[in-house]
Amino acid sequence: MFSKHITTAAYIDSAGVYDNVGISIKPTATPTYSYFYIKSRLKTPIIMDIDGNVRWDAGITQDSMSTIFQGDKFLTGNVKGINIDSLSLYGKKSSISINGTNMGSDAYFHHNIDSGKQGILIELDGTTDGALKIESFLSEIDGNGKVIKEWDLGKIFSEYMLQEGDDPSNFVRDGVDWFHMNAATYDPADDTLVISSRENFVVKLDYATGKLIWLLGDESKHWYSYPSLQKLALSLSSGQTPIGQHAVSMTKDGKLMLFNNGRRSFNNPAGTPAGIDLATSQTAIFAIDNQNKTAQVTWSFDDGIYSDICSSIYEDRLATQGDLLINYAAADNRSRAIIQGINKDKQKLFEFTYPSTKPCYTSWNATQIPLDNIHFQ
Repeated sequence: MFSKHITTAAYIDSAGVYDNVGISIKPTATPTYSYFYIKSRLKTPIIMDIDGNVRWDAGITQDSMSTIFQGDKFLTGNVKGINIDSLSLYGKKSSISINGTNMGSDAYFHHNIDSGKQGILIELDGTTDGALKIESFLSEIDGNGKVIKEWDLGKIFSEYMLQEGDDPSNFVRDGVDWFHMNAATYDPADDTLVISSRENFVVKLDYATGKLIWLLGDESKHWYSYPSLQKLALSLSSGQTPIGQHAVSMTKDGKLMLFNNGRRSFNNPAGTPAGIDLATSQTAIFAIDNQNKTAQVTWSFDDGIYSDICSSIYEDRLATQGDLLINYAAADNRSRAIIQGINKDKQKLFEFTYPSTKPCYTSWNATQIPLDNIHFQ
């Protein structure tokens, strides 16, 4: 474990290399994790330690937005195609083709890859049944790229709203980024999926059937004008509803954690409400009662930073009381990325700051990586 943290400035050269210049500061506590990896739009993921040192860098120019680390390798979805690039920590590369998807040959990856029930959850854009699906289609695949199950959120919402007597035509709009899925997570407590729709809400649905269970989001947005969707809305007893959120995950004790960006909708239909903007972004943990459809914020952190898009918060899941990693990907009018380690007592354990020449390019998302038990030969 490391004995210090660094508040650092950094620059990225033309090859996308992270170069840190910092001042050592004695920490108030030591994080439960030692390493994390950064996903960027510039290059394959890089691994850093909590002192701000780059520990692993393949040096390959490649968009690594859609990436997950499994075993000893990074799996990165192709943002221009329907295959996954595998890159081991030894530098060995291979490719995995997605097979069995309802998406057409024009499909490509966007946003996150997350852990699923049996495999990994991938987010694809593309054409299915003659309709262009933009950021509203989720698949789970196994290690060989074979599709286990898929969920067309446009179809799920349309069928539900029609059954409830609502016309979904001005909500679900094929060919338009009406949903903007940016993360999904599996909840083993009740065999469900929790999915982030940045444009609207966080939605929970049954893994097996796709049945909608609840919605949690800004009720001043367009979605809340539909009685059928109002019926699914959780009642929030404390804290701030998610607005433009990212990085949904389940904590070890079964609560919902997310980065609450605080940015109104970008793509709501003309003449409909886009919702509110927050002055600063928050990170939050929600306790949710599925049966009574209630929610409350049990923990939140606001450092006075506004990061309206991208960004993340994740828990160290290997420790009994795991510390947190926050990535403000679009701070200071989208000109900087700020990465912080904090604990549940809201002590700041380290902080690194990087310039970003384009929004989310330097670090759109960052998460802990368990290297302690990996042995190199």
